[in-house]
Amino acid sequence: MKKLLIATTALVATAGMAAAEVSLSGYAEMGIADAGGATGMEFHHDLDVKFSLSGETDNGLTFGATIDLDEVAGGIGANAGPHSVWIKGNFGSLTMGDTDGAFDWAMTEVAMLTSIADDHTAHAGYSGNGGLDGSNDGQVLRYDNTFGDFGVAVSYEMNDAGAATGDALGLGVKYNADLGDAALALGLGYTKNDSTNALGLSVKTSFSGVDVVVNYTDTDAGVTHTAIGLGYTTGDLSLSANYGEYSLYGDGFGIAANYSLGGGATVMAGYGSSSTNIDTFSLGLGLSF
Repeated sequence: MKKLLIATTALVATAGMAAAEVSLSGYAEMGIADAGGATGMEFHHDLDVKFSLSGETDNGLTFGATIDLDEVAGGIGANAGPHSVWIKGNFGSLTMGDTDGAFDWAMTEVAMLTSIADDHTAHAGYSGNGGLDGSNDGQVLRYDNTFGDFGVAVSYEMNDAGAATGDALGLGVKYNADLGDAALALGLGYTKNDSTNALGLSVKTSFSGVDVVVNYTDTDAGVTHTAIGLGYTTGDLSLSANYGEYSLYGDGFGIAANYSLGGGATVMAGYGSSSTNIDTFSLGLGLSF
């Protein structure tokens, strides 16, 4: 996911009401990319604008909404990106919209960093741990809460179109531990509908600027996914690599390199290679506003 920095903030207050906040941020890309097709290398540019809205009730509940407007996707067309509405309190957090289901919420992806064409996540062996998210109309309702080092989530995507697969349900559990010189993050996810179910596990450890993530997912239909990701940061330079085997699609690997120029500008390079003999590459600038 692109990193977005707050560029503009507006505070609105009226008598007897808590202050509301509206923030605007943006992200842009420019460079060259090769999607592995017959056209070869092409120019690439992309532009995103994100609105974040938040407020607070008189009794301390916080609420908000976000929408990511992808004005120029790959230089062509206009699309609306992720959008969701949420409310939080001592009871936890309730989110509805284009948001992660409990399975995805609990699992850590093996990909790290960003490339302008997402080449490091485009290979056949990669999975973003989406589970059954989007199997109906894409409107996910998720409840989540944290208790110290533990986090739990439950999600539901309604089958409002009469699909044979039925409603999609998800459960997720997280555990984070501080081991002194290292940190450990565990994620366990389960998701099901009327036609399939999946169980996933992710393990992440961080130490001395190094991140290691391992994923495994298995479904009752015999589809499995296994992946590992490595990341390293030193000063302004960050490097990452991931490899995955997806029994449904094949295997592949991806690499990414980011160099921060400061002020929200980053030089980005990405490469992906699949067992289907498709290689992709991109090089350019990512600009956060």
